[in-house]
Amino acid sequence: MTSPISDSTLERFRAAAASGDPAPAGVAVAAVSAGFALGLAAKALAVSARRGPQSAELAKLEPLTATLRSQSSRMLELAAGDAAAFEAYLACVRLPYAKDEERIERRHALDAALRQAIDLPLAAARAAAAGLQLCAEALPMTDLVVLADLAAAVTLLCGSLRAFLLCAESNVRVLGPRDSSHAARLAEETGRQRRALDLAEEVLERVAGTLRAASPRRDA
Repeated sequence: MTSPISDSTLERFRAAAASGDPAPAGVAVAAVSAGFALGLAAKALAVSARRGPQSAELAKLEPLTATLRSQSSRMLELAAGDAAAFEAYLACVRLPYAKDEERIERRHALDAALRQAIDLPLAAARAAAAGLQLCAEALPMTDLVVLADLAAAVTLLCGSLRAFLLCAESNVRVLGPRDSSHAARLAEETGRQRRALDLAEEVLERVAGTLRAASPRRDA
């Protein structure tokens, strides 16, 4: 897939994900999903803003909606960055290593490419966790009619966050087993993001409780 992910159609991206090419793969697909999730959360707030919230709530809704839209675009940048990072790693793997100086140069290039291949999914995990925090902040201001959409966004973000951490772990264990610093960074990040997943569960429980308590509309 040579064109930027942000310029691709859904069908082209789907076909690229289903192809035999090494990229886009897990992180890029999860990032695109997270981008749509953040966009969906922004939609839920935009609809809520049109349904007559209190002025104090409206003042909070508008900047929060703008932030969600910005983070949605950021996720597509991370998707493209991860695809490029993995292609760069594969290019380093193909470097010659017959001579001592070639082996040293190749090793340095691989180390740099590996760090990028680990940094990208961890950055995406942090962005997804930040998105979950935004959704939690949005919950009290979300209109009942789009509450399920906000919950859907939270559910998708949780899946993406878990996928980012899983892919980062794979890159650490499979591509860079010699460097213990990568494993330490992964463990620290995983522990930090568990709190975001716990927050997401709280949001989903609150949404479920609100929907169960909702009275059917008379015109339904």
